[in-house]
Amino acid sequence: MGHMKARRANILVNVRRGGTASRLPLLSACLLVGMFVGCGHRGPAVEMVEGLVLLDGAPVEGATVLFSPESSGPAGGLPAAGRTGPDGVFRLNAAGGAKFGAGTKIGEYIVTVTKQDHDPVTPPDPNAPPSGPPNVKVWDVLPVVYKHAVTTPLRAAVKKGKNSYRFELDPNATVDAKK
Repeated sequence: MGHMKARRANILVNVRRGGTASRLPLLSACLLVGMFVGCGHRGPAVEMVEGLVLLDGAPVEGATVLFSPESSGPAGGLPAAGRTGPDGVFRLNAAGGAKFGAGTKIGEYIVTVTKQDHDPVTPPDPNAPPSGPPNVKVWDVLPVVYKHAVTTPLRAAVKKGKNSYRFELDPNATVDAKK
């Protein structure tokens, strides 16, 4: 019993003198805070980018908007994509960027806009014998000129701060119209 009292007294003295035992709770608390707060900003700095896509003056819902950097390397931009809502508005999300809808890096971009539709697909009959995949017809809803980086006339310069764009697509645009 005397041995236990001496051990307890030794531990108390060690804690009061700032021994390892007194630093353990503080160290644990610092580690927990570090896990939740993180080590600061991750990924490249991005600027907010949003815009509106119209076809013949009407908002385009469900289109994919892609910003591709005009130049590569560290000075170039960062690929980013967004999807238009019912109002035709999109917000970009950079590949490897920050939080959802944050945007992309400052730079010059080629902009493509695509939207496809397809025939209705009926679910297979579970009682029918297996057959191949359904033959579904898929087509472009928007003029194909806006689909490819080499043919699209759309460009954007992302600058510091909030960036807003309005892309008015011509329903009669053709690949030859860019030249």
